Amino acid sequence: MKNILFIGAHFDDTELGCGGTMAKLVKNGKKVFKFTLTDNETDFKERNINVSYDSSKNASKMASKALGVIEIENENPVPCSTLAYSKEIMQQVENIIYKYNIDTVFIHFGMDMNNDHVEANKICLTAARHCKNILEYVSNGYALEMNFTQSYFVDISDFVELKKKALSYYGPEHNRMNRLFEMNIERNHVWGYSNEVEYAEGFQVVKMLDEGMSN
Repeated sequence: MKNILFIGAHFDDTELGCGGTMAKLVKNGKKVFKFTLTDNETDFKERNINVSYDSSKNASKMASKALGVIEIENENPVPCSTLAYSKEIMQQVENIIYKYNIDTVFIHFGMDMNNDHVEANKICLTAARHCKNILEYVSNGYALEMNFTQSYFVDISDFVELKKKALSYYGPEHNRMNRLFEMNIERNHVWGYSNEVEYAEGFQVVKMLDEGMSN
């Protein structure tokens, strides 16, 4: 992994699912990029959730700076909750992959309960089909029809505080049920326990190429 792209449907998705891994890769000298597909704007009156594009964009900018990530601005973000696979959006992501010589992408798990996440998975799987490594992450806590089977773990024990700092830039309107951020950190704690470290992020591997092993 040399040039790594983290793609989220919404501005806080990558921090939630991969914040510690992003910070660790940066610390290890990798070029780490972030790209967001929608404007994140939400007005869900029934659950008292109101999220603006400008506040999300500013929070993402500060979070990316804290993690040391290079954020690629989306000049034409799709309205939140309307993301759907299209050739144009797929090629937009594909062009980024070729422009920055991306070899590894982290994308949403495809069997999510959030439509934007599901469509982002479809878009990114196609766009990244020529990349050497594709890994999926989860950023919420829904009960899913098909289980997320994490098989690749990253020890983020030394980077969990940076992850918390990145998430802290997002307002309370992002922290659903006042526990989304904490739930993700606790999940990292559980995954850390199963790997005999303090905190770990888990990913489902679509494909991974190890070029360092001898025949």
